[in-house]
This record gives sequence, C-alpha cells and structure tokens, in this order.
Amino acid sequence: MSKPTHHPYIRWHYPVAVGLPLIVLNAGWIAHSEMKTGVTEVTITTLFMGVAFILFLVTLFNLLVRRIFGSGAAMNQPELMTLYAMLTMSSSVAGIGNFGFFAPFIANPFYYANESNRWAQWFPALPSWIGPRDKTILKGFYEGNATFFQAEVIRAWLFPLAAWAVFFLILLWTLLCLSAILRRRWMDEEYLTFPVVALPLEMTRDDAPLYRNRLTWLGFAIPLVLHSLNSLASLYPTLPSFPINTAKQFLDGKTFPLTGLGSVMLMVHPGAVGFGYLVNTDVLFSLWFFYAVKKLLNLVGTLFNWRDPGPNEYGDGAAEFPFTGYQSWGAWLTVGIAVICTGAPYFKAYIDRAFAGDPHGMDRGEAMTARQALFGFVSGFVALCAIVVLMGAPLWLPVVFLGIYILIMLALSRMEAETAVLSPLLAWVSPQAMLTSIVGTANLSNTELTQMATLSWFNLDYRAAAMPQQLQAFVGLRRAGIQRLSPLVGVLMLSSAVGIVSCIVWDMQLYYVNGAATGNINSYRVNMGNVPWYSLQGWLAQSKPPDFVAVVGMAIGSAVTLLLTFLRARIVGFPLSPAAYVLSTTFANELFWFDLFLAWMFKSAFLRYGGMKFYRATLPFFLGLILGDFVTGAAWSLFGALSGLTLFRTFPN
Repeated sequence: MSKPTHHPYIRWHYPVAVGLPLIVLNAGWIAHSEMKTGVTEVTITTLFMGVAFILFLVTLFNLLVRRIFGSGAAMNQPELMTLYAMLTMSSSVAGIGNFGFFAPFIANPFYYANESNRWAQWFPALPSWIGPRDKTILKGFYEGNATFFQAEVIRAWLFPLAAWAVFFLILLWTLLCLSAILRRRWMDEEYLTFPVVALPLEMTRDDAPLYRNRLTWLGFAIPLVLHSLNSLASLYPTLPSFPINTAKQFLDGKTFPLTGLGSVMLMVHPGAVGFGYLVNTDVLFSLWFFYAVKKLLNLVGTLFNWRDPGPNEYGDGAAEFPFTGYQSWGAWLTVGIAVICTGAPYFKAYIDRAFAGDPHGMDRGEAMTARQALFGFVSGFVALCAIVVLMGAPLWLPVVFLGIYILIMLALSRMEAETAVLSPLLAWVSPQAMLTSIVGTANLSNTELTQMATLSWFNLDYRAAAMPQQLQAFVGLRRAGIQRLSPLVGVLMLSSAVGIVSCIVWDMQLYYVNGAATGNINSYRVNMGNVPWYSLQGWLAQSKPPDFVAVVGMAIGSAVTLLLTFLRARIVGFPLSPAAYVLSTTFANELFWFDLFLAWMFKSAFLRYGGMKFYRATLPFFLGLILGDFVTGAAWSLFGALSGLTLFRTFPN
C-alpha cells in the first residue's frame, strides 16, 4: 500500500466540529442496536463496526468534497484519523462491558431484592450513592411506558450517574497517561505493528488508493452479498441463506470420548480472515495449533476421567483438566508483568526524565511530557483508590483490584498491538474472579466482597476496552504524519466525556420507554448487570478457602508463557508464539480458529510461491474483506435499530 503522507499541520476544529454531533448519534445507534433489537453488536470487535461504517461514509463524502471544492475544503488524513479516534473512544465507553452494562448494574440490586435472595442484607455495605433505591422511581425503568425526562426521576438518578461517570473518566485518564508512556516504547523501539489501525489509515489516505483498487471491491463484495442474503432471509424465510458464520458442530460430540472435545465450532468471518492476513504466519500457525492442542488435551482428560465433558473450559469447567480458564489468568497476568519487566530500562529512563527534566528533547511531539504522563497516571490511580476507600473498602482492595485490572489492560493492549484478534473475548479473566479464588472468600470480609462486587461492572467483558483504543489513536495519528500529539489528549478526553453523557441519556430513555424487565430490551444487557450481585450472593452464602487448583492452573499458564518467550528469544525461527498461546486460552480462539487457519493457509502459500511482492499486491483484497464485513454488518445493524427489527447477526457473540 502507499506510504503515509506527512502533513505539517492539522486543523483540530475540523474533526471536533464533525465528531461531536456524530458521537451523540453514534451513542443512540449503539443503544438501539445492542440493547433493544439485539442485532449485530457494533462494539464487540477491535475495530468497531459502527466506527468503520461511519468512517467509510465520511471518507467517501470527503473525496467528493475534495473533487468539487479542492483539497483545502476537505479534511486531510490526520484530521480524519482524529475523527476516527474520537468515534472510537466514545464507542468504547458506550459499548459492551463499559456503560453498556452500567444502568442495570446500579439498579438491579434494589429492584430485585427479595426475601429469597436476601440481597437486602448487604445494602448497608453499599455506598448510599451507588444507585436509586426507591422502587417507585425504578418501576418505569423496568416496566417501561415512561420517560427518563421527569424531574423526580432525574433527581433520583443524577448523583449516582454523575458519580460513576466521574469515576470512569478518572479511570480513562489514568489509562490514557499509561498509553502516553508506552507509545514510544512500543511503536518506535519495539516496532509493534498495531494491525487494527491498518485499515483506517488506508481508508483515510488523501489519494484514496484503497478505494481505487479493484481487489478491494472484490473482497468487499463477498461479505456484502453473503450478509445481505442472510439478512433478507431473516425477513423473508423463503429466500436462500448462507450462514457461514453460524457455529457448526462438525465432529460427533456425543460419542465417548469425543464428548471431551466440547464445542468445535466451524465458522467463517470474512473480517477475521482479513485481519489474520495482517499477522505474521508464525503467530497464525500458533493460534490454530494451540487450539488443536487444547482440544486434544480435553480429549485425553475425558478418556482418563480427569475431566467432566459437560462444562466448558471456563467458569465451572476451569477447575478440570487442562485448567484452561485458570491458565488464562496466569498467561494474561504474566504478559502484563512482562511488559513492565522487559521495559524496565525504558521505564527507569522515563521516570528519571519525569523528575530531572528533558534536556535532550525526548518528549518533543509526544502526547504528554514524561512528567505529565507519570504524575497524571499516579494521581489518577490514587484518586481511584481514594474513591473506593470512601465507598467503605480497605486500602489494599482498590490497590490490588485496580492493579490487576491495569495488568490485564497492559496485556490486552499488547495483544492488540502484536496481533489482530478480532474480538478479545476474555471469558472469566477479571480481578474479582482471581481474588476470590486465590485469596478465598473465607479470608475476605463481607464488606470487602461487597465493595469488590461494586467494581465488577467494568470487568465483565473487555471487548470494548478503552486502553487499546487510546494507544491506537496515538499510533494512528503519528503514522498519519502528525508529529505533535499533545492536542489529541484533550480531544480524546472530550470525546470520552461527551460519549459517557450521550450514552447515559440514550440508555436511560431507552430503558424507561421499553422497560428493562420486558421482552422489549435485550435481556443479555440486563442479566449482565446482575452478574456482580449473583456472584456476591454466592460469595456470601458459601465461604471457600483459597483454590489450590486455580493457583496450579495459573502457574501452568504463567510457566508456558515464560517458556515460549524464552524459546522464541533463544532459538531462531522457533515457530510457536507466546502471544498466540495467551490468546488461545480465551474463548475468542474458539470462535476464530478456522478464520485464522484460512488466513495462515493463504498467506503462507502467497509468500512461498509469490513472495512479498505478491503478498502486498493481494493485501487490498483482504482489507476489502474487513471493510465489506464491517460496513455491511453495521449497515444492517443500523437498519435493524431504525426499524426495530431483529435481523441476522453478521457477527455473533
């Protein structure tokens, strides 16, 4: 593809003026698509589908403006990438796992408390401002046929919503400072690829080579035709359909010992194949290889009666051989710790620069100076801990809980910077799950368990996690030719704030109109809001000692990650990637292993028989697969949101 164009300037008011109204509209789209109709969710992929769709329309319109009125009237690439970053950040806060689960989380304990579940017993340990407790206020939220825009309703919700919004903004600020610290290390020193921003960068080129390449549109056409036929067939069942991304059990899972294989899903996601084409072949090979190894170990475990073939590898099944769910804990934490340990010289020099100044101009052009980023991160972390302590928790809890969360964010950001995992579905990887298993609920007080539950709502699903998007915003703008990133900090925080307010208003009105407890709302969102409280109910009902099996599983995951890292460093051409192993411990690999196998097969063959020149020549086709998959899926999602119809899901959970 073409080299980036270097722009000496950026008119920051252009993307801000265009982006802020789009943020508000996009929040409404996310709410209706993901919470009401349940069609394809637009925030569950690393490159958000909705953002890709909006960027596609904006870039096409921008090309038209450029042709009619000249380049001065159109936005240049850095301005378009700034718009992309704004939409990405606002989608992250509004999306799945963040504010997508928020409202039911703070309302459910007070509405669903009864004598049977005895939830009211831990109300005294909850901060008074966690959420409205008046059931007359909550009646409209759950039953519908009401409006959020009533004085008494707004008064009841205002302080809880504002308090949690401030908490989350501080969390975003803390992660943004950490992203600013890591930008130079990962981009300029380690030369990580950041494949997620490859497509947005190509879409926003001033000369638009991607849109002029026929292979792009050939790749685009494949998911366009398939998804459109499947969506139409969901409306008109007599029409033919080709559900290539619907899970198929292609092995006999009913015959012993094949029952141990569990669910072997054969699916094709064009976008996942396209993203896989951007990844190194050794990583691709490792991803499907480790998937096969995991299934083989499940089979062996069933054959020797070491595991029950019923449960999956996560949740209840994590305690059974080969302890995949627990392995994932150790693997992800090890990656996060390794980021710190392997970068120790860099971080030491960074800290020295923060205290002693920057005589050599190392911070010139960075998003923040070393002093700003370091003290911003520390002050943000301290503020978060102080808020949790004011909620009633002992000091150790927020320090450890948020420390684990940050390690997970470091690992997730690293994975997205190295690989192109399409949807980072980290089943059961969370601080609360780790702490209650490793420490044991018997060694935690009721207050500590209750406060842990109140922090669980943004640790239930990391598919729309903010930190990877923040890093990619910095990288994308730098690759677009901008050498001064500091204004982007304010733009990203403004986008986050507007995104939070917008999604809260859209979500609350949607719940009050349709009713969270009715069939008019996607039950998954409401049920996920119950997960922290059901977990708390279980923790309090049955005190458990530290889980030895969990510790062993974590040790295995950590040891394998370290061993693979050592072998990769010492043996030239060692084919197995530690990053791939870490990803293989998640449910995401269950969904995408076959896509990655196809990408490995195509890329290996093209490189072997056509060389790098042929690989680069075919790259637009695979970028077209991603673009067509996401634009078509988002378009049908938007149609479903506007029409209220539940359509074919172009991308499953």
